Amino acid sequence: MDWLDQTLSGVTSHKIAYPIIVVISLIIAVCLIYLLFRFLILRPIAKSKFTAKNVRLNQLLGSKVLGSIASIVAIVLTSAILEALPKLSNNFHDLSHRVIDALLIFVIARMIVRIFRFADDYYSSLPSVNRDKAFEGYVMVGAFLIHGVAVILILAALLGKSPTYFLTGLGAMSAVLLIVFRDTLLSMFANVIVTTGDLVREGDWISVNNTDANGYVTDITLNMLKVQNFDHTITSLPTYTLLQNSFTNWRGMFDSGGRRIKRSIMLDMRSIRTLSEEELVQLEKIPLMDKALALEKQAVTGNPECAGGLLITNSGLFRQYCLTYILQHPKVHHDAMTLLVRQLQPTENGLPLELYCFATDTRWAFYEGIQAGIFDHLLSLLPVFGLRVFQSEGDFAEPDPIARKINLEPDALVSIKVRERPDQSS
Repeated sequence: MDWLDQTLSGVTSHKIAYPIIVVISLIIAVCLIYLLFRFLILRPIAKSKFTAKNVRLNQLLGSKVLGSIASIVAIVLTSAILEALPKLSNNFHDLSHRVIDALLIFVIARMIVRIFRFADDYYSSLPSVNRDKAFEGYVMVGAFLIHGVAVILILAALLGKSPTYFLTGLGAMSAVLLIVFRDTLLSMFANVIVTTGDLVREGDWISVNNTDANGYVTDITLNMLKVQNFDHTITSLPTYTLLQNSFTNWRGMFDSGGRRIKRSIMLDMRSIRTLSEEELVQLEKIPLMDKALALEKQAVTGNPECAGGLLITNSGLFRQYCLTYILQHPKVHHDAMTLLVRQLQPTENGLPLELYCFATDTRWAFYEGIQAGIFDHLLSLLPVFGLRVFQSEGDFAEPDPIARKINLEPDALVSIKVRERPDQSS
């Protein structure tokens, strides 16, 4: 202390310059101690072979907890340096310690939040959990509360007041705060339910009822959820909207690897009839028809109306053909997922024949291509079975009932062959 007093004897006599030099020196000291701790201790640890093999240590370094510890060490050492400086006024000492205490509270609060995030990363990486940000909701709520407490303590330290002084004021303003921060408080606790229950993740495709949100989740914050719709607009919703309204998360569809096809062909019931033996012989020329006919014969065997012989209807045979066709389709799931062709309740718009199956490609454009290809093929074969799709009564033009008969003339089924391109050089 004597040596330091003698060294600074020429500077301490200045009442204005000396405090300014002390403040600048303390700021430089904090930065130097922090940089030395970070680059001489943390950097070698981060680049060591031991760290590269240790997942938990990598997570700890990524959470920046050690950086907060370096900041605390720098602030504590700076406070000790301040105590060692001679001939500083009591007011300057008091003000400096208030600022240092406030800064220390802020750094400790950040360190606690980073510890929470490290704990979340550690828990999320466990094999039994294996999903990102499993405790994100609790971390956000905890960070909100810790920062709130830190703000009160920092104000108390800077103003030299007891923390209860500010808590009393908050109690008197609680009713106003509940009104002003109603959405924030609701969303804060909704965020806990949404994230810990794994209801929504970033990147999920969701559609929220009674809103315009229908797209991919781009951001989940403490009180806000952002959804990028398919027209590239952004819909922002309070997080509690997900709990107040029902919503659909399509993540399960992508994870399963199958996207549902559920579409009907509306058959005109006036075109449904039984098929003659000659017509069945002609229909057997169509590929896959032998399997469809075997299924239909097995289905009608034993029915009361077939006592005098099997009665095969064109609608029943077409239904079995649809089933046979999608059973052999390479882009439809056959085993693990539901696959059926069924009739629904007849309506004034015809008899719905519904295909229910799952495409193997969940990407939107590819899925639509698979679905369209299936129905293009089936709709093109309806006249072959003597069936027609129901349309409005004004569009129903049938000049002759013969139009409902089976037509397997060579021109009815056209096979298009790809012609070889002529040699451009010739």
